[in-house]
Amino acid sequence: MQIDLVSELKCVILNTTSLKNTFTKNHPNTKFSLDFIINELLYFLKSGISWRHLRSQISYKTLHYYYIKFVKANVFVNLFQKIRRKYITNYINKSDNATLYIDSTIIYNKCGINKLGRNKFYKNKRTTKISLMTDFNGFPLSILFMKGNYHDTSVFNNHIHDATVLLPNIRKKVIADKGYTSNANYKLLNDNNIAHIIPPRKNMKIAKTYIYDKKEYKQRIMIEQIFGRLKSYKRINLRYDKLLRNFKGFSLLAFSIIGINILNKFCN
Repeated sequence: MQIDLVSELKCVILNTTSLKNTFTKNHPNTKFSLDFIINELLYFLKSGISWRHLRSQISYKTLHYYYIKFVKANVFVNLFQKIRRKYITNYINKSDNATLYIDSTIIYNKCGINKLGRNKFYKNKRTTKISLMTDFNGFPLSILFMKGNYHDTSVFNNHIHDATVLLPNIRKKVIADKGYTSNANYKLLNDNNIAHIIPPRKNMKIAKTYIYDKKEYKQRIMIEQIFGRLKSYKRINLRYDKLLRNFKGFSLLAFSIIGINILNKFCN
């Protein structure tokens, strides 16, 4: 059965205590339907247009008001977690093992004021990083936001913790690039009985003894493709949102769309 994003998002909103009375037919201030508001937010996410230049029957101030209300009520967090639970229950838990890919991507900043850091590899500009862990199908399982000057390994243990919590009874293998190479990360994975392919640097002691399947390592391209799909949503490609809270809401909505598309492929 195909999963519809609008229906799933409506369900989450109407089951949120602080929101469910706002969109009832008897509410005196209900002028626009919930379906209309959701479709306008999806257009806004895809087009990346500014709030003030939005051309719609609904005022941009009203749409912004609803969006902030959804963010504060954790609607997009709950939506993503709901879709992730469906995926894990129906597909990952039915397999004996799972291959996990970890990587991060840089988001250039335009108007943000928090969670920013100057990244020397990106012209020393103030940026935000999205760190992601996906499975072999590209489904986003763990998403973390950090300053642009933070090293990838600073959140590696958070992803591994998420993997052990989300997939407790499944054999796991982690594949990541050399940016995650460190003795601490190898020890963390070995202590949790997680197989790994993280090529060591040439000056490390284990460089000569670390053997891995290079063909399997190339499958890491999967996570790069997911980042490409994420940045096709213009509102994510460049951070216009002042607060990380608001940028995170759009990001989780985009990841939810990606997750639903992956789920619907299995339904066909």
